[in-house]
Amino acid sequence: MPAIFGPSFFIIWVLVAVVFVIAFRKGDGAWKKGVVRGFEMFIVNGPRIICALLAAGFLAYILPRELIATWLGEGSGWRGILIGCAVGPFFPGGPLVIFPVVVALLKSGAGIPAVIAFLTSGSVWGLHRIFMFEVPMMGTRFAVTRFVASALLPPLSGLFAALLIEFLGTPSLIQ
Repeated sequence: MPAIFGPSFFIIWVLVAVVFVIAFRKGDGAWKKGVVRGFEMFIVNGPRIICALLAAGFLAYILPRELIATWLGEGSGWRGILIGCAVGPFFPGGPLVIFPVVVALLKSGAGIPAVIAFLTSGSVWGLHRIFMFEVPMMGTRFAVTRFVASALLPPLSGLFAALLIEFLGTPSLIQ
């Protein structure tokens, strides 16, 4: 069976069916509004997803494998984790952008600990989110408090990933 029809595909469709039934049973036309809203979100996000996946496809072939493997590869240790932490916050767009980049990095020879640190720092320290949403909506003091409170999460996630790999072995990747 092709990867497109893996377990996550079916789980998502089961969830769609469950929320459809719940919306339909409300009896107020919520299911119609839900379908319309879903298609509106697809029209807005579909092109973004396609662009992000195309960019990741190109990245996988243009990123210099030797450079990526040297600086972010399995043997890069703390250096790779810290580089991943430093680069992650500069990737805006959330999962639509960062996950295709993660796939490209892995295909280019990056190690899992560095990639997990990259992914975690993009999520926790995302500069676009801090300056576009957090500071304007929650205030500078909140943003600084949240940032300081979570400052150790990205490097610790990379370190913990390295420890898990040491004890459990490298996970197989679905790509």
